[in-house]
Amino acid sequence: MDMDMFNELENLAVAAVYEEPDENEGVQDTDKGAIKMWQDRFGYTFEEAAAIIRITQTTTKPSTPTRKAILSPAQARAAHLVKLDGPISTPQKVQIAANLPTIPESHHGSSDDGNSVFCKVDGRAKIAIENWLSMQNGPLFRLLFIPVGMAYKELSSQSYYPTLGKETTLPQFRPQDSHLLSASPSFGRTQTQFPVWYFFYGTLASVPKLCTLLSGDDIPILYEASVIGGKMETWGNGKYKALVNGPEESCIKGSAYRVMSEEHEDALRKYETDAYEVVRCLIKIDGTTIQGCTFRFLGETD
Repeated sequence: MDMDMFNELENLAVAAVYEEPDENEGVQDTDKGAIKMWQDRFGYTFEEAAAIIRITQTTTKPSTPTRKAILSPAQARAAHLVKLDGPISTPQKVQIAANLPTIPESHHGSSDDGNSVFCKVDGRAKIAIENWLSMQNGPLFRLLFIPVGMAYKELSSQSYYPTLGKETTLPQFRPQDSHLLSASPSFGRTQTQFPVWYFFYGTLASVPKLCTLLSGDDIPILYEASVIGGKMETWGNGKYKALVNGPEESCIKGSAYRVMSEEHEDALRKYETDAYEVVRCLIKIDGTTIQGCTFRFLGETD
């Protein structure tokens, strides 16, 4: 093939991919013009020219770039429910797409479309799944992600993180090397340990409110209590109370409640929203200090 012929083919290819065809409307006018040029100059039939243009459009179409999102800590750990559908139809496929260490738990729900299955993922996994979908062959499939505005909970099994009133990265709070210890260290309440004592303040320190949130037959019992290591501030122009880190010896008065199940804890976390996080704490009830949890405010106070 001489250079003039090569240049002509290149120009025609550029003309052919200048505008993508609409698959629902057949051959567009721009494609018809390109097809006619291929027919007139190279003697192809209409079908042969159309096939060449389709191949050219496919091979020259730029690939979808991988999404490189910079997430804030709050965005990275924000919870979402992803509806299992299309190429992400099972929890195992969620694990693969998001590169998760374990298979996420599935949750069943119902809607106008019938019964659906969801998995809970964080913001990092959401971005990973969207990137994975963008790299698959065929049309881009868009999954349904539903934000779950609930207080974040991630209690480390290897350290005291997070604990009210303690900067757990400081040397005095870091765990010792295991070979120096005669027994395995205890870091307080674990992620899935129930029942668990919670320290409440503000609207949660109310029996009617707990009855509404927990929807149980038993009337919740609140105990006068105080929490160590916090201080009380406000946010939202004084509208909401905000428990934040305070001096280690400080005590804030409120109420203690024994949360019996993860289901009840989830209801409380949803009520508090993602403006708060679950942290470990020490609670005093009738002179006795016990390990428990509370909701610490995450944002900027007034």
